[in-house]
Amino acid sequence: MAKKRWFGFWGTIILVLLLIAPLIIADKFGPRAFGVEWFACYGHKAMTIYGIFMSVAITASFIIPSFGPILSFFGGSREERRIRKTGRSARATVLAVGENSGGGVVTVNGQPYLNLVVRVEDGVSSPYEANFDAIIPRASLPQVQPGAVVKVKVDPRDPRKVVLDY
Repeated sequence: MAKKRWFGFWGTIILVLLLIAPLIIADKFGPRAFGVEWFACYGHKAMTIYGIFMSVAITASFIIPSFGPILSFFGGSREERRIRKTGRSARATVLAVGENSGGGVVTVNGQPYLNLVVRVEDGVSSPYEANFDAIIPRASLPQVQPGAVVKVKVDPRDPRKVVLDY
């Protein structure tokens, strides 16, 4: 199932700039704002605490975008598990296989995390196209090539949401 990345490359860059700017401003204007004596006694403690906070925030901004592939490896997100449990079975013809929707090539435990574009035939509506991200076991890669037919589960609430049916 295609996931929108709410925090991509530019979001990370903006966050880093927003976290670094106060550090530079405090270093430059801190002695004027708080006085040279206070800043000499306590400024380093404040800067150390801010530096720790900044380090954790920057590290988290790089780790959070990778949660999608990690969740897929452990059975998927809550929504994917719901679709696997309550969704209706359908056949899908693979039209294209490519990088995941977030861009780039990602592997989780050595298994590729790919975006599949499929034509879904669920017997309820006319055939339609959908795309979604999935971890494809390396042994199954030959069976998930353009033209191949795979089993999928379709969300009863929104037929555009599709997951592989293992």
